[in-house]
Amino acid sequence: MDWQKPSRVINNRCSVRLGLTAALLLGLSACTTSIPIETTIPTPLIAPLPNRVAVYYDPGLSNFEHTEKIVGGTDYQVKLGDANQRMFAKLFSYMFQEVVQVDSLEQAFADNQGFDAIINPAILDLEIAPPSKLESAFFEAWIKYRIDAFDKDRKPIVNWVVTGYGKAEPEMFNSSDALHAATVTAMRDAAANIVIKFKRQPRVREWIQEQERLHAAPTE
Repeated sequence: MDWQKPSRVINNRCSVRLGLTAALLLGLSACTTSIPIETTIPTPLIAPLPNRVAVYYDPGLSNFEHTEKIVGGTDYQVKLGDANQRMFAKLFSYMFQEVVQVDSLEQAFADNQGFDAIINPAILDLEIAPPSKLESAFFEAWIKYRIDAFDKDRKPIVNWVVTGYGKAEPEMFNSSDALHAATVTAMRDAAANIVIKFKRQPRVREWIQEQERLHAAPTE
């Protein structure tokens, strides 16, 4: 009966080798589709606030990327690159009379250049989903930003989380283009929310009223 023992050992070794080979082949078969994002936002029809503001862009804003793991399918890597920063730069140029980009928050506070506010936008999250993941009929994207703003005395004006949602029909695009379209739509949705709702934030309304009093012409 001893002659059967080596056979079992060999079979076990073969099973291990087959398992490792299968895992290696599975790893080799998985691939990632890279989706760089390029977009512009429509010109908002708003009157700019008569203020001079400094903007510090969080480093993560201009190199953010997100990889969505798809079990048994192609992974998607969405690279926002500088699309976020370009979006905010354009957006703020319409929202305020003068916008100055600074290299740090400390520079904005220390230089004493007469800024009425210092703004720091950041991205918090991006989620994407092809139809197969959520059993949806669309490619979908959700994006979340945070906007911190301070007055010249470092007092917080607002700490505001802004979201955007986008979707694209798979019949109109291939998968990469559909996820690109959904992400761009989510960014534009967030931009629209910023334009429409910024002045509605309670502390922002107070700040605007304070600025109006400070810049009001003296009465004779």
